[in-house]
Amino acid sequence: MNNLIDESGNLSIDFLIGFTIFMLAFIWVAAMVSGIMIGLQSSHIDYDAVAYRTGVILVEDPGWPASPPWEFYTDGQKYEISRFGLAIIKNTPGILSQDKVNRFFCSSFIYPDDYQTRAIFGDYPYHFNISVTEMGSSYNQSKGDSLPDGYGYIRRLVKIKGVSNASIGSSYIRAHKFNNTALPGDFNVSHHEFSILINSTKLQEEGENTAYSIDPAREQIIINITDLNSTVFRSPLTPGPVIVNLTSINVYKQEGGTLSMVRTFDTPYIDGSSTATKPPVNVKNNISLILNPRVFDIMQAGYSKVYINLTFDMQDNALPPNLVKSSFLNNTLSQPFDYNYNPANVTQPQLRDAVVEVAVW
Repeated sequence: MNNLIDESGNLSIDFLIGFTIFMLAFIWVAAMVSGIMIGLQSSHIDYDAVAYRTGVILVEDPGWPASPPWEFYTDGQKYEISRFGLAIIKNTPGILSQDKVNRFFCSSFIYPDDYQTRAIFGDYPYHFNISVTEMGSSYNQSKGDSLPDGYGYIRRLVKIKGVSNASIGSSYIRAHKFNNTALPGDFNVSHHEFSILINSTKLQEEGENTAYSIDPAREQIIINITDLNSTVFRSPLTPGPVIVNLTSINVYKQEGGTLSMVRTFDTPYIDGSSTATKPPVNVKNNISLILNPRVFDIMQAGYSKVYINLTFDMQDNALPPNLVKSSFLNNTLSQPFDYNYNPANVTQPQLRDAVVEVAVW
């Protein structure tokens, strides 16, 4: 009888201990599961985090590849781009490159596929809308879907660095005697050359800071030669209309005392055309040269003197070439146009206020 009473007591105690352990385990598991489910229960917070992360990467990172910059990779090379970033360099967060912004919103990048792995970074198929709006102007670019009722959002105030450019018109050419001849009263023969110097080392040394500097290794160099027709002066030996033919554009690199031709530049834009034309080509008024950092990277000329040399031949339908005499562009490699920080020569980069907005859902 006593044995039965002892066994019943032991059974009750075992049950209580087991039940207590079960309840403690249940409470612990419930607490863990609720913690795991927080991200699923609060999707708005999750989307805000994704929008914040995306915004930080875009405005504080230059993207990858960085040298030469990803924005100058062609459409056929876009799969070599692993990360989008709009900042000029990491040391200037919030200061965006105009070239990067333009490339980011170009039509060759397809929404959403090209952006999921390069800007959003995640296996989850987020929808998003990314926009850049310049303050005080109508400049606005966006990529993505229309906004729904609920989404994560981040807004960043930034500055956009514009590109530098040189516009060499007839008044500048005459003022600097780029169309004069060696002997007074004489006219140049039919062959002419015009040279432009881009001294990368000097540009880096004299640059005020990265936000305002001209850096051929990171941004485009734009050179426009305009009003060419009004710079042509004919001699009496050239009675008919003069035809200007751009015969070649050669690029030279000077390292130390050695000057060597490194490539032929074959993509000028002639007379306002939106399509580049390879020389030789006739020119009426304007030539536009656009050099991006890939040109300097290929030449390995990041810190060298680079000369761009344009050659012209004057033609007259009424005369053979050896008798055509006209005064035209003729400054040679020894007296080039200097692409520098003189505002009379080159329009300097300017910073403009803008807003970057990222919405994710």
